[in-house]
Amino acid sequence: MRLGQISIVVVLAMVSGLAGCADWYLRGMRPNNSAIKSAYLSATAAENLRRAVVTELSYGGVKLATKTDAQVILELINESFDRRVLSVDPDTGKVREVEVALQVDFSVRAKDGTLLSPLERLNWVQDFVFDENSLLGTIEQESTIKRELSQDAAATILRRLEAVEIDASSS
Repeated sequence: MRLGQISIVVVLAMVSGLAGCADWYLRGMRPNNSAIKSAYLSATAAENLRRAVVTELSYGGVKLATKTDAQVILELINESFDRRVLSVDPDTGKVREVEVALQVDFSVRAKDGTLLSPLERLNWVQDFVFDENSLLGTIEQESTIKRELSQDAAATILRRLEAVEIDASSS
C-alpha cells in the first residue's frame, strides 16, 4: 500500500508541474486564439516560405481553403535569401563569417479583396562561421539556416495573422 501512495503523490506532482506550463505546447498542438479559422495562401516566388507557412497554419489550427471559401487571403511575395560575407581572416584573406538573410513581402486581405494588413517587407538574419576545411558541412549548415529562417518567418507571420481583425460576417 505504501508504494501505491507514493505513486499517487508522484503523479499529482507531475500533473501540478504541468499545470504551470499553460502557455507551452508541443509542436503541432498550439491552440488557435485567432478569429481566423481558414485562409487561402498565395505565394508568389516564395516556395520555401510557403512550405513553412502551410506547416505553421496546420499547427495553429487554421485550415487551408479555396480563395472563395477562405476568411482571409494570405499573400507572400518575393522571398529572397541573401548571403553576405561579414568577416575575412586578415592573415589568409579567406572568409570567416557569413550572414544569411531572408526577406519577404507579406499582406493579408479579406476574401472580398479588402486590405486587412498592408503590404509589409519582413526581414530575418542569421550568421554563421564559415569553415573552409569543411566545405560540405558549411554548405549543409547554410541550407539548414535557410530552412530555420523560413520556419522563424512562418511563425512570425502566423503571429501577425492572429492579430488581424476580421468582421464576424467574414466567418
